[in-house]
Amino acid sequence: MKKAIIDIDGVLNNYPDTQLDYFEFMTGVRYKNLMEAKNTLSYVQYRVLKQGYRESTFKHSAKPSKGAKKLLKYLRDNNYLIYIITARELFKYNQLEKTILWLQNNNLVYDYIYCTQKKDFTIFEKFGHIDLVIEDNCDNLEKIKKINGKNCIYINTIRMTFLDIFGFRFQYVSLPAEFDEVSCHFLVA
Repeated sequence: MKKAIIDIDGVLNNYPDTQLDYFEFMTGVRYKNLMEAKNTLSYVQYRVLKQGYRESTFKHSAKPSKGAKKLLKYLRDNNYLIYIITARELFKYNQLEKTILWLQNNNLVYDYIYCTQKKDFTIFEKFGHIDLVIEDNCDNLEKIKKINGKNCIYINTIRMTFLDIFGFRFQYVSLPAEFDEVSCHFLVA
């Protein structure tokens, strides 16, 4: 079987918009992005808001990204083992249960879920070679690619304007035709 690694935040949901929604709910201010929030709020204010977001229902009531359900179904139907790899602290604030319920409530299919801050190491240690990685963090993709090698499809879900800045590291890839319809929402935001 082929193996796919899928991130949750920024891939299966609309992070960081969910966190920005929480910040707006709590402060009445709509920040354009997390960088603006970090630059505007004090360090303590930002950390308190971020902690509140983690403990709130915002993360676990977010709608899935457009196309997420269809992509996962496509992978399942085409004999991929779907590994959800997340940096969420699943053992704090009952996040594991809440995350699994969010996946189930939104009919997002997967085979296994892992929590780790070192995704590259976990992938190497647990899975060996991977065939597909969908991740929103460029640094994580770079580390995974160093370990996993070139015979893999790497997809970064960050909007095109962001990729224009980092385009020298991660380019959108030409996907097989069968991916075009199911992944277009991830590739063109």
